[in-house]
Amino acid sequence: MDKKIKNQKEIIEIIQKLKKQNRKIVALSGSFDILHSGHIKSLKEAKAQGDILIVLLNSDKSVKNYKGSGRPINYQKDRIEVLSALESVDYITIFNEITPKKILEKIKPDIFCQGRDWGKNCIEREVVEKYGGKIYVLKWQKSLSTTGLIKKILDVYSKPSIKAVFLDRDGTININKPEYLHKAKDFKFIPKVIPALRKLSKTDYKIIILTNQSGIGRGYFKEKDLKKLHQWLLRKLKKKGIIIDKIYHCPHLSKDNCSCRKPKIGMLQRAIKDFNLSLAKSWVIGDDERDIIMAREANVRSIKIGKRIPKKLKLEPNFYAKNLLEAVGIIKNYGN
Repeated sequence: MDKKIKNQKEIIEIIQKLKKQNRKIVALSGSFDILHSGHIKSLKEAKAQGDILIVLLNSDKSVKNYKGSGRPINYQKDRIEVLSALESVDYITIFNEITPKKILEKIKPDIFCQGRDWGKNCIEREVVEKYGGKIYVLKWQKSLSTTGLIKKILDVYSKPSIKAVFLDRDGTININKPEYLHKAKDFKFIPKVIPALRKLSKTDYKIIILTNQSGIGRGYFKEKDLKKLHQWLLRKLKKKGIIIDKIYHCPHLSKDNCSCRKPKIGMLQRAIKDFNLSLAKSWVIGDDERDIIMAREANVRSIKIGKRIPKKLKLEPNFYAKNLLEAVGIIKNYGN
């Protein structure tokens, strides 16, 4: 067990020795259920009032009695381990009552610290002043609480995460010929793409296409030509019961060093902003190693279609698939 953890008998003996050495003993009580910056500020300020800081930690039984059956979130052994790692904490001891009055009577610290919410006229005041101790009210303004954090966590997770499957276009959805394709008459779907997109459309994923289109930067076609092609593509797919939520494109050349050309993550970032997406629950599917590098750069799960990535790149997708239909099957079977 950590040297900072002491039972009540041990802590009484330690305090008696420390007082003989004229060390000023400070005590601070609390459950410290989910440690946050407010706790750290309290502990640092409390330690500054003397030489030795002892944390009087509410036991699991104590926390349950006054916080309710759902608390503590973290059991006392875990709360102890976290507190013992803090430099400002010298010793920790457990008490089972709702308030630390009994243990304060036993250990008699020189100073007992209280938060501003309880103030100097706290329930412990009589006990502390009776043995000659002092109450110190922490000066920092309270802005965080464990209860508040729990409410925030519950609020965040009560809302469903918005997730997406990011698809490359050329080589994943359509045959990548001719080079710098920009006309509907040349657009040919890869076999099994339509059933794959229909299957994906029945999930709760957004379907978003991210495509590098350097043909614009090279002067081979214009933005309006690409827009016209993508409008045709969206109409074509809609007639087949497939909704593409958005298509993002990068018109730049590699030498332009833009932030949007894959493998950079600029297009992903735009999608996050537009749809409030959770990348942690999203996927990238593409046939090019740049798609997989982009996914890795953003910590998004990825599926590489076709050939394996060269070993010299020293990275791998999460999965390989023969085609888009197989990739969609992987996602459906994976779950979140």
